[in-house]
Amino acid sequence: MEIALILLALLVLFVIVVLAKTVRIVPQARAGIVERFGKYKGTLPAGLNILMPFIDRLRYLIDLREQVVSFPPQP
Repeated sequence: MEIALILLALLVLFVIVVLAKTVRIVPQARAGIVERFGKYKGTLPAGLNILMPFIDRLRYLIDLREQVVSFPPQP
């Protein structure tokens, strides 16, 4: 009986880990770069996204907001 309880706890823990790796939320005004086995696969838009657990990896979050840069006046 104890072994079954331990196996059930391990199964629940495994399911939680898989769900945590599957569902990714990309914040507003950002885009996520997805790699599959280390190669570029695609770009995720902002919002709720689903990845293949243990295969896809969200590597970088790119900021899409405009950045204001002041340049010195030209003669």
